[in-house]
Amino acid sequence: MNTLCRDNPHEFGKALNLTLAIAPNANHCKRNRDTKKPAPAFLPIQALHWLDSLRQSGRRITGIHLCGPGDVLASWSSAAAFLDMLQGTICPLSITCLGLGGAEHTADLLNHKISRVTLLVDTMQRETAEKLYSWIRPGKKTLPLAEGVALLLEEQSLAVQTMASAGLNVGIRTVIHQGINHTEISGIAKTMANLGAKSMEIVGDERFVQAASPYLNAQTAPCEKPLSPSADIPSCSRQNMPHPSTVRPNLAVASSNGMDVNLHLGQAQKLLIYGPRDDGLTCLLETRRAPANGVVDRWQVLAGILPDCFAVLASHAGETPRTELAQSGIELLLLDDQIEGVVDTLYGGGKKKKCRGQTVTP
Repeated sequence: MNTLCRDNPHEFGKALNLTLAIAPNANHCKRNRDTKKPAPAFLPIQALHWLDSLRQSGRRITGIHLCGPGDVLASWSSAAAFLDMLQGTICPLSITCLGLGGAEHTADLLNHKISRVTLLVDTMQRETAEKLYSWIRPGKKTLPLAEGVALLLEEQSLAVQTMASAGLNVGIRTVIHQGINHTEISGIAKTMANLGAKSMEIVGDERFVQAASPYLNAQTAPCEKPLSPSADIPSCSRQNMPHPSTVRPNLAVASSNGMDVNLHLGQAQKLLIYGPRDDGLTCLLETRRAPANGVVDRWQVLAGILPDCFAVLASHAGETPRTELAQSGIELLLLDDQIEGVVDTLYGGGKKKKCRGQTVTP
């Protein structure tokens, strides 16, 4: 398997099993986590352009795996938007996730041609889980830890059973924490095998592979270094990304709270408009009222409201607005992320280009 930590993604002619950081939102935090800030997640359109650039350079993509830096199921709208853009790509698709919401997402995973799911299962004991996790957040609200770990353990088991019964190839990845969960490996393997899991990857100490082997196809976890936008993106990928121009310097965002891209475009009554001030700093400039549902030629009307915008960000939208906005030179990007990070990405900026001095009520 050509994982990205061993493989040059630009080397012509070689097959590549591509691992992409596509999930911006986290649903849990480990106590012993790496304090280094993780690389950012791709926007769906960024990931698509990266994939296209690799193909143009002669690479043969043999698989696409979606993972963090957050959790794929907690960021499903972003992952699903990217998968929808693939349209006809024929190669194995897989994800890694914690398993929260796994059962309810199973049908959607199958609809998006996901064939393999790896669940992050480090324990099946509540007392151990409370030592491993600092918080669990199944939705927008962080649960009390005891309640969170109880829900996590229940949903992980249900996810494995539901996914395996539906025909997905389910694997488990377990990180060895000496002195905390190291005595539980065989128990985890046995229970997960009974629920339908087929394999187990051990992270941290290969000696524990033997403990899992009677129950699952066990091995040490392969080296996996996901690609993210911080990687050296090829010039053809950068050129294909939507970007501001002299004629269209601004960006429209569908948001209910002014912080997150979290509204369906069809439900947005107002759009936040970001763009450069006179001094060049990228800021929230104003809000504009979106055309109401039922307006004739609604998306053409919206395009007329946004003559200075190169793109619109929303969490969901249909194919009709995408097509009609594109005809007017406006790209529709679907994602689930914080506005600030996306604005930085699309304007190619860092802190020096951000502005916090103006507030516009959404």
